[in-house]
Amino acid sequence: MSERSLLLALNLDGAGNDPIESASYAQEAENAGFHAVSFSADGLLDAVQRASFSAPKTQRIALIPVIDALFTEPFHTATQLASLDIISQGRSGWILETQNEAVQAQAVGRETLPDHGLSTEAADVITTHRRLWDSWEENAVIRDVASGRYLDANKLHYADVQGKSFSVKGPAITPRPPQGQLPIIAPAPLFTDEGLQHCRLNGADVVKLNGANFDELLAQAQIASRKGAVAIDLDVYLDTATETGAQRLAAQGVQPTERAEFTGTPKRLTEFLARFAEATANPGDQRRHLVHLYPGDLRVDSQVLIEEVLPELKHSNLLAPVGNTLRESFGLPVAKNRFQEAS
Repeated sequence: MSERSLLLALNLDGAGNDPIESASYAQEAENAGFHAVSFSADGLLDAVQRASFSAPKTQRIALIPVIDALFTEPFHTATQLASLDIISQGRSGWILETQNEAVQAQAVGRETLPDHGLSTEAADVITTHRRLWDSWEENAVIRDVASGRYLDANKLHYADVQGKSFSVKGPAITPRPPQGQLPIIAPAPLFTDEGLQHCRLNGADVVKLNGANFDELLAQAQIASRKGAVAIDLDVYLDTATETGAQRLAAQGVQPTERAEFTGTPKRLTEFLARFAEATANPGDQRRHLVHLYPGDLRVDSQVLIEEVLPELKHSNLLAPVGNTLRESFGLPVAKNRFQEAS
């Protein structure tokens, strides 16, 4: 088994709209050894804003918003994510999702997309973000008092993206993010027409796999990890001293999600995470792979994870070290600037 290859992220939506509570959970997760926390916007305050509030209150843990790629403006989301990366000093990423629902489409005066159009739209959006993040060279800010110039205009570049449903000229209105390129985690189903390799060729750093069957999920992860970093999502309802996870799940009466669902003891979850680490271990490959945990009850399940699961994973030497940036945690290479390389 490859040691120190596992990344763990904790979703904080259970903290609701209270940014102070979210930041407190982020601090607890950081101290416990989680690599990242995530924020989505389903019925909650903006995910990037909640992540940004936690940035100055944490030091090492990555802060990853979940953002829709279909009915948001790529120029604005690229700016927001770059700003988050700046204030967190390189600890941001982007979990890309596609909310292809009539309500979201009508809110911005658009129509839903056919299934075959999702991949093209997502690829266009990713390309736009990539080119905007590269549109400032590293040393574009010169602060030249003698000439009165803040920027070297020759080191700013047009993004010049012409997508199927939008175009973006650029350049960005913020400097290049500290990571250069934020890690983008994109769902594999978006790219099933062309396969997982198509997903990576269109700019995704990490392919997110879905599946309700654990053995099937591990088999997918084993294959996909040979080509690059992978992530899986798990809904977790863990047993406590007073109640089983299955009992809590039944009492909540929640609707099933697309994510795999785990109920059981902390020991069984630890065993599954060890199996995932083994399935995704590839000799000589420095890339690491992510398990994204969605606690059924943040207050209850996060404490079980912190007190029982994380210590065992550390003892088993399965957890990867926390990098200075999220790219480093994933084992991704330094991101080169496409415009600087060409000049």
